[in-house]
Amino acid sequence: MTKPRILLLTHYYESHRGGVELVAWKVACGLAAKGYQIEWAASNTDPLPPEVPGIRFMPMQAFNLVEQKLGIPYPIWSKSSKKLIQNRLQEVDLLHIHDSLYQGNVYGARQAAKMGKPYIVTQHIGYVPYKNPVLRTVLTVANKNVALPTLQGANGIGFVSESTQNYFKNLGLTSDKGELIPNGVDTKLFNPEVPSDPAAFGLDPDRPICLFVGRFVEKKGLPMIKALAESMAGVQWALAGWGPISPEKWGLPNVTVLSNLSGPTLAPLYRSADLLIMPSVGEGFPLVVQEAMACGTAAIVTSETAEGYLAAGAVMRSAPANDLEAWRKMIEMLLKDRQKLRDESANILRFVRDHWSWEKCADQYDRMICNILGTTP
Repeated sequence: MTKPRILLLTHYYESHRGGVELVAWKVACGLAAKGYQIEWAASNTDPLPPEVPGIRFMPMQAFNLVEQKLGIPYPIWSKSSKKLIQNRLQEVDLLHIHDSLYQGNVYGARQAAKMGKPYIVTQHIGYVPYKNPVLRTVLTVANKNVALPTLQGANGIGFVSESTQNYFKNLGLTSDKGELIPNGVDTKLFNPEVPSDPAAFGLDPDRPICLFVGRFVEKKGLPMIKALAESMAGVQWALAGWGPISPEKWGLPNVTVLSNLSGPTLAPLYRSADLLIMPSVGEGFPLVVQEAMACGTAAIVTSETAEGYLAAGAVMRSAPANDLEAWRKMIEMLLKDRQKLRDESANILRFVRDHWSWEKCADQYDRMICNILGTTP
């Protein structure tokens, strides 16, 4: 039996290297492997992903000034792009959007509802506690008046974290709407099987290494990273990412900035680190935490992030987002015995194998879609 045709909408393609886009790519590949025909529309700001059987790319003409000026990933699609979405919706069986606030996604969901076309949402992000009170207010209003109605109208919702699911339920989302579908992790790529070589990244293997991976923006906790690096001069800080904040300008000799790493080039860096440090807020459960743990690397996240997947608390540490002293003490305690920290790898890897799989993730979406359309998995 021929699988249904899906129109997939995301703000960017996988090559933009954000967590949402990477998850969309993995889920799309998983569904395509099951026989779904997927048309993927996203902003034309980045190179297209590699060709995959069953996935066709439709770059949307987009204006990306918001991200360029404010560091907030929010592209604006042109009228011609929105018209193309409307046309393609008439030909597919179902719409799939990742997050419910992006302009193109909201437009697609509203058009699908008008046509009586079913749509599902993968919801990654809930509340982001920006320091700027204006941004906090704007986000809260947008979540209540745009995201919540989009989710209420969906035929299915996959929440990537428990904290995101609880946030929207507290906001008024119908209690039985949606299910928890945690992201998977590619253990063929992210694993501890290849020996690490910190020197390949300009790092000294005889000194402790703390790693951050992600965009260099406020909500990812870059101010906390800077403060920690300043107060812990004996620790090497490897920062892999990009963004409007420039750690190079901090002038700290114990900070190494690494750009343009992803997948095969990022995995060796995870293996080289003693600790992954993620003081981020407002993003559910970051994929980079799962990738680091799949390499056997211990992680410290914010208390908020830890609530995104409570079971991981058995193999992961957490501290309050803005408590510098708590972070510093925890890092110092763990780095006192680096070998003991490495010995935790076996428990971490066992947890990863038991809980996170892209195959399981794709299976859950397959079942959701089949239930909505009345087809067979």
